[in-house]
Amino acid sequence: MENFITSQHYINNEIVAEKIAAGDFEVQVSPEFEIGGETFRVVMDGHHSLAAAIEAGVEPTIIEQDATENDRVALLDAGDVEAFLAACWMDGEYQYAISGKAVW
Repeated sequence: MENFITSQHYINNEIVAEKIAAGDFEVQVSPEFEIGGETFRVVMDGHHSLAAAIEAGVEPTIIEQDATENDRVALLDAGDVEAFLAACWMDGEYQYAISGKAVW
């Protein structure tokens, strides 16, 4: 999970609490891709579930999406990492999903 990145910075603590209560720790991620020799995966959906898993001290259930489940993955399949990252952009600069540190 160290290589999970996201551009979603907003996390609602009430939603996280609801996810913990429901045991919803399912996180959808992209396939792995490389930039500058480093390997990454984008958190595609389940940001609040990931935060809930971290807060609850449990391992999240990681589901890798493919292009049939998320059209944006087709950009990765075509080798267009830049367009993929642009299509996945949410509300801030890309950061590591666990630590919150900037990626670039």
